[in-house]
Amino acid sequence: MNYFKELEVLLDASCAPYSGFNVASIIVLKDGRSFKGVNVESAAYSPTNCAERNAIQTAVTEGAKIGDLQEVHILARNAAKELVQAYPCGPCRQVIAEQSLNDTLIFCYASENEVKQHTIAELLPFGFLGAEL
Repeated sequence: MNYFKELEVLLDASCAPYSGFNVASIIVLKDGRSFKGVNVESAAYSPTNCAERNAIQTAVTEGAKIGDLQEVHILARNAAKELVQAYPCGPCRQVIAEQSLNDTLIFCYASENEVKQHTIAELLPFGFLGAEL
């Protein structure tokens, strides 16, 4: 399913007063439920939360378990208010890999018709999934 229109509306909920880089994400679980997230920046930077992790944390709060994550959809807009194709940052890739047992699809939108699809394993090869602990 193409989530572009929902993501485009969701971008306006993003809080990016410092970078102007707005990100929206919708995650889809294997049971079909979906959860939305946006990036929320902080002047201290380290407390900033990415859209992908925001959506995943909401899903976990609502009962999602490790292995339930099936898809992550992402749309971003730069400070010039132009849509840009963005990929999950390193910490988001780690959380996505762990929450999906390294088995999820990532959809990165540049426009409604321009979407790149990757597996999390492609974006985070040799991911640390915690089995070693």
